[in-house]
Amino acid sequence: MKNLIIPMGGKSSRFPNMRPKWMLTHPASGNFMCAESIRGINLDFFDNIFFVILDQHEKDYQASRGIIESLENFKNYSEIKDKIKIIKLESPTESQSETVYRAIIKNEITGFIYIKDSDGYFRLDLKNQDNQITYFDLNDIDEINARSKSYIEVDSNGIVLNMVEKKVISSKFCVGGYGFASAEEFCRYYNVLKDYPGECYISNVVFQMILEGNNFRGIESSDFKDWGTLKSWDLYKSNFYTLFVDLDGTLVTNTSHLVPPFIGEGSPLVDNIDAIRKIKQEGSILIITTSRPEKYREITINELEKYNIPFDHLIMGLPHSQRILINDFSSTNTYPSCSAININRNSDTLGQHLKINS
Repeated sequence: MKNLIIPMGGKSSRFPNMRPKWMLTHPASGNFMCAESIRGINLDFFDNIFFVILDQHEKDYQASRGIIESLENFKNYSEIKDKIKIIKLESPTESQSETVYRAIIKNEITGFIYIKDSDGYFRLDLKNQDNQITYFDLNDIDEINARSKSYIEVDSNGIVLNMVEKKVISSKFCVGGYGFASAEEFCRYYNVLKDYPGECYISNVVFQMILEGNNFRGIESSDFKDWGTLKSWDLYKSNFYTLFVDLDGTLVTNTSHLVPPFIGEGSPLVDNIDAIRKIKQEGSILIITTSRPEKYREITINELEKYNIPFDHLIMGLPHSQRILINDFSSTNTYPSCSAININRNSDTLGQHLKINS
C-alpha cells in the first residue's frame, strides 16, 4: 500500500489567537491550507490519503467537513475521494513523529508512507516507494526563515549522507516531505527514539536510520511555498488581491453611451492592462466595474476580449458617482483589509500605484 499522511495532531503556538494553522483559508482557492498543501503532489500515486487531526478539532470546528469541502474543489476529486480518510486522535501529540506513529497504529497502516507537512506547498511527481527526503535549494528562494528548517547533505548519487534539524549544513533543506519504504520500520525507529530528551523530529528518525545503514534518496521539488510561520503566511497572502478596476478611463480611454467617443470606441491603456494582467497571473481575482448600462454588456465583453483584458466578473450599471469599498478585518485578514487607488483619467500609470515590478 502507498499512503500519504498529513499530520495535524500536535500543538502549535506560532499562529496565536487563530484557529489551528492548517485550517486557515488559502487566499486564492478559499480552501483549507492543509488541502492546498497537497495540491502539487500526484495524488493518484497513493492508495490512501490520511489527514490526522484531533477529536477537539472536530468538536470545535467540524474540521472533517472543511477538509472534504476543500478537496471537493480539486479537479481530480472524483478520482481521489475514496482514498481520503480522516484519523482523529483523542489527545494532542508532542511531535510530528508521534502524530504519524499514533495514526499508523490506530489505522493499522502498512507499506510505504509519505509524510507531508500541512503548512507548505511544493510540486513533486512521486514515482518510487523507497526511503526519500524531498528538498529545495536555498539559492532558489528569496524569503525564508533558514533557521527553522532541517538540512541534508547528499553524495553524487543523490544518497542522503546526513540530516540535521535547524542547522545549515548545505543549501538543501527539507520542504516537509518524507518517504519511508515501510510504516513498520518507521514505528520501530520511533520507538527507539521517543523517550530521548526533547522533541522527536522526523529528521531524528531519518538520521537514526541512516546511522544504521538505511539509504535515503534526496528528491528535489519545485515551486516551494513556505507557510510555516505567521510572517511567511502573511507575506504569501500579500501577493493576492481582489481588484475592483474601473474600465473607462482606467483600462481603456474614456467613452460614453451618450456622447462621442461612444462605448466600444476607446483605445487600450496598455501599461495599465499589463499591470493587472501580471497580478491576475499570480492568482488574484479581477472584477471589472463600469457605469455602462447593462444593455452594453455584449459590446463590453467583446472589447475586453479584443484588448486581452482578463477578468473574473463584470459589474455594470453602477452610478456615475463616488465608490467606497468597505470590508472587515481580523487576525487572519489583517488591517487594512481594503485599499483605494485613484489615478487621473486616461493615465497609463496604474502599475506604479500597484507597485508592480517590470
